[in-house]
Parts: sequence; structure tokens; C-alpha cells
Amino acid sequence: MNGQTFEEILQENEARIHFHIRRLGIVDPEGEFFAEGQLALWQAWRAFDPDRGSFSPYLNAKIRQALMDHIKRKKRDQRNDEVHMQQVLQYGQHITEMDIRDEEIWERVRAILSDNQWKWVHYYIIHDYSVEQIAAIEGVSRDAVKNWGRHARNKLRARLEA
Repeated sequence: MNGQTFEEILQENEARIHFHIRRLGIVDPEGEFFAEGQLALWQAWRAFDPDRGSFSPYLNAKIRQALMDHIKRKKRDQRNDEVHMQQVLQYGQHITEMDIRDEEIWERVRAILSDNQWKWVHYYIIHDYSVEQIAAIEGVSRDAVKNWGRHARNKLRARLEA
């Protein structure tokens, strides 16, 4: 490390990050796991104490742990999304029964939601677009669209329970 900048450390350790990604069997087309590895590298670089040992083993542990934590977060989010999807399908069935073309219902729903939450309802529930399609149309990440849906469901659920 000897006075190296983070950019130099990153350049030296990019292959190490990719190694851990491959070793854990991660498919990373969007580079989100590589970004997690970069963040772990930066945190390790900032926190490393040379008196406590060598940088390489410390860095390997930090990168691997960060990647495993990210896997756990993604799995948890996926489980939560599945639960929410079941709830949305149930809510969507109620909407279908009320007549999906009833503009008065949609105007009331629209008044409750933010612009992005309404986009999710409009595309996902009314027009049956996938999260990926909505993300492409709006130029945002899949996670952003999922977040819109999560907040929309919570608002609508709270309104129904009130």
C-alpha cells in the first residue's frame, strides 16, 4: 500500500474481485457484485492496520464477506418480493372483479400515490408489464421499480385497512 492511491490499489486488485465473484459462482451481468467488491476494497483500504498483518488475506476476507452479504440481501429481497407479488395478485384480482376499466377507481388510486408509485400501478397492474419492461421504459433500475411497487402496495394496503 505504501502511499498508493485507491485507484492504484483498485487496478491491482480488480482481478481479485473477479476471482471471488467466480469462486462463489456468481453471475454478474450488471456488475452489481463487482461494485460490492470495489466498495469492500475501498473499506478495507481505509481500515487496514499494517501492524495487524498482511493486506492480501485481510482484503480477501473482506471481499468474500461483502459478496456473501450481498447474496443474502438479494435472496431476502427476492423472498419479500414473492410475498408482495402474492399480495398484489390478490389485490389485482379484486380490481379485476371491480372492472379494470372503471376510471373513477383509478383516479382515486392515482390521488393516493406518488408519480412513480402510479407508474408502477399503471404499467404493472393495468397493462401487465414486467418489472424489467417498466425499468426500460422509465430508464431506471429494476430495484427502483420494485421500490415503487413496494411503496404503492403499502400505501394502498394502509388505505384499505383504514
